[in-house]
Amino acid sequence: MTDVLRVFDDAQIRDPYPRYAQWRARHPIWFDSDSGHWVLSRHDDVMNVLKDHQRFSSSAMAGMGSQLPPLTDDPPRHTQLRSIVNKAFTTAMLKSMEGDICAIANDLVGALPRDADVDIVHALTTPLPVTVIARMMGIPEERKEDFKRWSDALTGTLAGASPQARQSEIMEMAAFFRGLIPERRGRTSNDLVSAVVNAEVDGKGLSEWEIVGFCILLLIAGNETTTNLLGNLLNVLADRPDLWQRLRDEPSLVEAAIEELLRYDSPVQFVMRAATEELSLHSTKIAPGDRVMVVMGSANRDATQFDAPDEFRFDRSRGRHLAFGYGVHFCIGAPLARLEARVAMIALLARAARIDRGAGETKRVPSHLLRGFEHLSLRLQR
Repeated sequence: MTDVLRVFDDAQIRDPYPRYAQWRARHPIWFDSDSGHWVLSRHDDVMNVLKDHQRFSSSAMAGMGSQLPPLTDDPPRHTQLRSIVNKAFTTAMLKSMEGDICAIANDLVGALPRDADVDIVHALTTPLPVTVIARMMGIPEERKEDFKRWSDALTGTLAGASPQARQSEIMEMAAFFRGLIPERRGRTSNDLVSAVVNAEVDGKGLSEWEIVGFCILLLIAGNETTTNLLGNLLNVLADRPDLWQRLRDEPSLVEAAIEELLRYDSPVQFVMRAATEELSLHSTKIAPGDRVMVVMGSANRDATQFDAPDEFRFDRSRGRHLAFGYGVHFCIGAPLARLEARVAMIALLARAARIDRGAGETKRVPSHLLRGFEHLSLRLQR
């Protein structure tokens, strides 16, 4: 097989994993001329970059069109910004929300047809996390379709949208959050928007753009990961009735199935970092300011870390995959995504004896960064 040293093409969206295997074996570091980034794909390299925020700055994420604090900040400011919303994602807080999340999931799953085709993305994997994050942010749930459209515009996954149309949606989203600032100023409620609006760092409030950027980040982080995690998991299980039955027999394995999916088909495939000093990686000189793409989707299939990495199994040890990142930028929404996915899967397992592929449209999200489904046709069997 001819080596393919490309990231941004349609084949990468369809199935990036054979390429990742080539890169890990023969090209541990290479330069992608399309994007101007060095590419790292081995587990140890990816982990070492993610945990070393001093030599690899997250400011490179701004090159993806994301000027979103704290995504593009490094410590100490990143730590201060992150602390603003940390309390919303603690174990105790999520435990208090579990009943509401279960009710939302049960309503959505209860409305799914049995013995008929359904686009599970539109019926479940999108509305569940969007509804939950809307409640957490204290925003009317009737705006959830706007939320999803805005999120897709920012991540580049808005179907059929031109760059101009995407920019218009992003500006609309920014204007929406900007309009909330005077309304939430001084409010003592527990919603996330109020927490950000009234927060102080070093005795000073956040700027208007920091507040807007923070709200946009919370919105995206609160729905994209769960949507793609659930869609990717159901995509695997649609072809594995044996695993579906095992989960019905042993619901305690749901969490293991979620962790294995995060490893096997990661919802976020890579992130960017910028070198802050001269470095040498695999005898290759990296100059200060050079951009580095670290591919978590590849690291999670590295045979040095995982036996038979291209197999989907429930019996792996937990905690070694890098789907949510590593170090100070570990995804703050990871516990929420895990909770939402677990609740949704338990509801689905109770409703359907098995799931099969439907005859409707199945289409991957048109993104190289995010891996999930824009449409996924399934049939829930009695």
